[in-house]
Amino acid sequence: MEGNMTEATFDIMKGFVKCLASMEFNSVLIYALLMLAAVLICFEGFRLYKVALMMIGFAVGYSRVHLLISSFQLTDEQMLMMQTIAGLVCGVLAGAVVHLGIFIAAYHFAQANLSAIIVAMLAEKANVSPFLEPLFSRVAGVAVAALIAWLAVKSERLVVVILTAVIGGFAAVNFFFEMVPVFPVDISFFLRVPAVVIAGIKVALSAAGVGIQGVKNK
Repeated sequence: MEGNMTEATFDIMKGFVKCLASMEFNSVLIYALLMLAAVLICFEGFRLYKVALMMIGFAVGYSRVHLLISSFQLTDEQMLMMQTIAGLVCGVLAGAVVHLGIFIAAYHFAQANLSAIIVAMLAEKANVSPFLEPLFSRVAGVAVAALIAWLAVKSERLVVVILTAVIGGFAAVNFFFEMVPVFPVDISFFLRVPAVVIAGIKVALSAAGVGIQGVKNK
């Protein structure tokens, strides 16, 4: 009986490691914790800006390294260890060097949410050929995100408020919709919400975060 319990515990832990290493979360608890962290960053980002920047830095380092090593033949334990180390290094640097933390957070957000839109507009105006479009998109995307991040560093207090509110607001909504398929009760009707409504919710939550942080930190 004890052997069976030990084996079951081992299987649960192995599954948990695999889940974290592959970033394929299927636990409502994990999504709930991620949503809670995102909401905290959204509404308390400036008060806890070093912690917020560390959390964002950890997430960026963890996810970026996952993209880099996911194609290698590594065990789940090796992947998790490398991703965690990268996340911790990036998180500590982001918290210790505030300007670096702001740059990392702004760059990641700009690349994930703004670069594609701006690059598409630039490509259309520059009349880039289809042959060069993939290279142009990649280089221009990095350049646009880096420029936005550099500008963010120039206005520290205001940007910390806006950045943490927007990143937290967008992330909270994203985590909610990622949680919907694994929620114990059927709430799949949320997946039929129009994209424009989801974008509006993200903007509204982010704006509320900016307003509340602004009032609290006058």
